[in-house]
Amino acid sequence: MANVKFQYREYSGNSGYIWVCFYVNREKVHFSTKVEVKGAAWSDKQQAVTAKDPYHKDKNLIIESIRARINNVLVKYRLKDRKLTRETFLRAYRRPSDFDTFVDFARYHQDKISAREAESTRKTEDVVLTKLQECYPDMAIDELDEDKLDGFFSYLMRDLGNNRNTAMKNMTILKKFARAAWRAGYMEEDPFRNWKIQKTTPSITYLDEEELKLLLQIYESGNLSLVKHQSLEVFLFLAFSSLHIGDALALQLEQIGERSFTYYRKKLETRNPHPILVPICEPMRRILQNIVGVRRKGKVLIGYPCEQTMNEKLKLIMADAGISKKVTLKVARHTFATIFLRKTRDLAALKEIMGHSEFRETLVYAHVMEESKVEGVDIAFQGFC
Repeated sequence: MANVKFQYREYSGNSGYIWVCFYVNREKVHFSTKVEVKGAAWSDKQQAVTAKDPYHKDKNLIIESIRARINNVLVKYRLKDRKLTRETFLRAYRRPSDFDTFVDFARYHQDKISAREAESTRKTEDVVLTKLQECYPDMAIDELDEDKLDGFFSYLMRDLGNNRNTAMKNMTILKKFARAAWRAGYMEEDPFRNWKIQKTTPSITYLDEEELKLLLQIYESGNLSLVKHQSLEVFLFLAFSSLHIGDALALQLEQIGERSFTYYRKKLETRNPHPILVPICEPMRRILQNIVGVRRKGKVLIGYPCEQTMNEKLKLIMADAGISKKVTLKVARHTFATIFLRKTRDLAALKEIMGHSEFRETLVYAHVMEESKVEGVDIAFQGFC
């Protein structure tokens, strides 16, 4: 155990500060306790402020708490058989200790940055933190290391049955909180320093042009029950407008013009809000007329079933239509993007219409471009067969 000594250092007249001094692996560690005393009130022998100082009891409590904190760091490193240097000691000593677990810190950090995040992002983070807490119920904030990361990834894949894409997205969210804890001084090193997040290509489900035409015919036939009709109506509205269901539910009639409509993506409302202009195609115009009737103000979608109910009805509609794909409302937006890109080959225009903040988001639809390359090569060289 290091021999921790406290010393008086005069800075002006008869007053000074108490400094602490000791050695860690032959490296000198010394810093001010910020306890101010007069020289006559300090006893080197007793290592304490004497009764000559009216606040000696409080000042001695501060000094003893500093001694205890120093010893806690030294003991912790010794028990873990980890090498301690001057730099690592100071980092560990200065590290705050206001959170019992890593998840406690993550929740605090969530609240801190809540103004910059969309509600949907917060919900996704909550799910990941719940999984982490289930895997490591009482993991201290500085116990998250590469072994723990491996264990959590294994828990996601094997115990929870998450696919690799989902597991990697969960690890990306965990990395965000781990980096925040490291930068705030709660960790000695970044646990993700050598743990690489593998980029994955998300699996996109979409309808082709013929399938979408079939659904439009079923909708316009008027033979569906009310709830099925409403569910398909919303799906087609999304498929011809590019909207996400959350943005569609917030869309106001006042935002719709003769040839286009403008909206702000809810996902970006706290980070990068910018108006998105989407041209109105003829199928969307017909569906929009059916939805709004003679209304001229207020929300576009009023009185529709909840998202879960509509997804359940879509499953039944697809089965009756002979479409074997797993279709939800989310598939409508993917359908718009895929058909648009296949027809236009214009990735930049799709990025603007979809309201993506970065091209990498739009590139999830690159499968269309790959198909175009194959078709192009086949057409270009078909005469050589």
